[in-house]
Parts: sequence; C-alpha cells; structure tokens
Amino acid sequence: MITRHDRLVRHAMLTLVLLVVATASPACNASGTRWNSRSVAESIKGLPFTPLVANSNIGRGPTRLAIGLMLPDQTLVLQADITARLFQLDNNAEKYPSTSKLLGTYTLTGRTIDTADHGIAWRGPLDRDGANHAFADVALRAPSPEQPVAPAHGSALQTIFTTMIDFPEDGLWGAELQIKIDNKTYDHVLVTFAVLKHTNEPAVGDQAPRTKQAISTDGSKLADLDSSIPPHPSLHNMTVADAIASGKPTLVAFVTPAFCQTRFCGPTLTNVVIPMQQKFGSRVNVIHIEPFDLPKARAGTFALSPASEEWNLQSEPFLAVLDAWGRVTAKFEGIIDLDEVQQALLIAERNWK
Repeated sequence: MITRHDRLVRHAMLTLVLLVVATASPACNASGTRWNSRSVAESIKGLPFTPLVANSNIGRGPTRLAIGLMLPDQTLVLQADITARLFQLDNNAEKYPSTSKLLGTYTLTGRTIDTADHGIAWRGPLDRDGANHAFADVALRAPSPEQPVAPAHGSALQTIFTTMIDFPEDGLWGAELQIKIDNKTYDHVLVTFAVLKHTNEPAVGDQAPRTKQAISTDGSKLADLDSSIPPHPSLHNMTVADAIASGKPTLVAFVTPAFCQTRFCGPTLTNVVIPMQQKFGSRVNVIHIEPFDLPKARAGTFALSPASEEWNLQSEPFLAVLDAWGRVTAKFEGIIDLDEVQQALLIAERNWK
C-alpha cells in the first residue's frame, strides 16, 4: 500500500532532480537556447557540480526559487555568483520544448546554514539505496525506526541560492544559469522544472488555515508539543487561529529538532525563529508546531501532526509569514536564513501599521 509519506517522498524526488523529457529532434526556440533533454544534459556535462532545484513543489505566483550546486561528495558549493534567465517552455510533449518565452533575468542570493551541533538527524529509508538524496531529504516523511539516530556534530555548512520569481503560468519552465565560482565562469547551464497551478501547501496570497493545534495552555504536556531540548514554552501558548484573530502579523514555524530529516530544523529554530521572537517581541506572534505527532514518534510510530495534515505540508522545516489578516505573505522551506525571514516580517508589520 502506498502511503502519503511514500507519495511525498516520490514527489520530492521528482521535483528535486533535473526534469528532462526526450524529443524526436532538438528544437531551437526564440532565445537561441535548445531545451530538449540532450541539450540540457550536455549543458551540465563535465561540470564539477550538478545544479538541482531544491523546492518540494512550485506553483503559480510569487515563489522563492531555490537552487543548489551538488558536488560529487554530496556536499554543496558554499559560495558562487549565480544569474538566472527564466523561460516559460512549450508544454506540448511532442514538441517539448520547441519554443520559449523569456520572463526575466534574476540574481540569486546564497543562503547558508550551519547544521553542526543542532539536535539529532534521522536517517530515513531513502538513504538505503545509496542514491543522491541530499535534497530529497527535505521531503516531509517519517524517519525509519529501523535505523539509529545520528548526532549532528562537526562543521556542516550547507548553502542554497534563492531568488523570488512571480510565475504567471503553470507548466514547464527552464532556467539558464551563469555560475561564477572563484575565478571560473560556467555559462549556459540549464535546468528545467514544473510549475503547478497551485502549491500543495497554502500559496502566497492564500488565507492560512485557522489551525487550532494543541498548546500548553490547554493542558497539553510541553514535551508533546516541542522536541527541543529544552523546549520553548513561549512558542506554544497560542493557536494559529488565535494568532490570526489577534490582528497582528504571525510567523508559523513547522520544525522538529529531534526528528528532522535534514538537520535544518534545529538551526532554523535556534538561529531564525527564536531570534525573530526576541527581535519583534509582542509586535509579532511567533508559533512553533511539530510536523510529526511527537508521542507517536517517540513510541516508534511516525505520523504527521494534525496541523501538518491541515496545511498539507510537503517539507520540513517550513516557515510561513502571515499578515494581520491571516494571509500568507511569504513562505520558506529547507535552508532558511535569518535575513530573508526578518525582511518578510518587517514588510508584514509595515503593511499592518
């Protein structure tokens, strides 16, 4: 039986590799770039890294597009200057992609996280086949109770490169990258990906679910709400529904330090979520929700928390910024840095005032 976790894993694997489709013959588009599978493969042949789209899913409208550069040892390039030209491609599978339309040129910003000494990282079932799953691990899925936990230790910097894109249409899209690393420039590096009509989780502009998750003031044990050691009581005293009703901007953080698949949750909570609570104080509501049902997880049975189900989350960590009216104004997944979340909260606060 295929579970929802299986579907999430397969979906993430499909969206986090180079999506290429064969055609009968190479077709040249208006930009002069060939987007058939052979041309895409040739554009990355011989590179010292592999470019990967690091989004769990992408939908129409404002989107934080994330790209990582994977090295042969499955670490990530930490420093690079990346420019991307975004093209809307032909959706006709028989002609794919015979034409393209330039949306614009974008500069990507590096987002770095240090996963050293932040909680516990589980090794999940995807690791068993020895395949490259560095980004597939962003998928929200249950850890495998058959594999032991491994403490996160040592220096472990990870970087992705992001830019905001307002996708006007769903369908097939391509990014033509220029990548500068040290003194070397790699031109005409191609990646393709799918844009959905709507993301699985709430999109920017949507009303956020009025979630009434368990909180400390309703009699729930703090240990059942927060896998941090020690837990953070101030992040568990308000439901999302109450936060929206308060008429203030809100930061909702789905992170699980103890059961994180990526080692990103602990650093995100410590270096992003808590500093935002300290900086904004009572001006902004800050809420932490565990993606997994903690009592079940600790007992070896892994299931998504009701809040994760309600939000239809595809990845963790996942952060959403809500305005004073409960609309999603920004969202982040995977590797997240403080500056981008702070800017999103400042905008939400400014619009509120």
